[in-house]
Amino acid sequence: MKEPIDYEARMDKIFTQGHLWNHRTLRTVFDPGSSEWDATSMNRKIEILMKVIENGEELDALIFDYKERYMEQDRHDIGRRVQEAVILLLGYNLKEGKRS
Repeated sequence: MKEPIDYEARMDKIFTQGHLWNHRTLRTVFDPGSSEWDATSMNRKIEILMKVIENGEELDALIFDYKERYMEQDRHDIGRRVQEAVILLLGYNLKEGKRS
């Protein structure tokens, strides 16, 4: 049976055809306390997630993999920020949708 590709490798494949992608950890979209989050706009974060989903990734599975990665590294603080990030992104997207 084929072993699953870790989510960072999957992101590399989606965004750079296998080369290391600068946002591969996904902290830019899932960790509001990180410098990666601060360095990208909300629109860019949403674009990233849209491209990920368009390429067949399931958001719930991706979030599970992301949280598991940081829990294994004993970085529970990072893993726990996902819910906050999703709420912020959803709120932003809903507000922007009202303006369109």
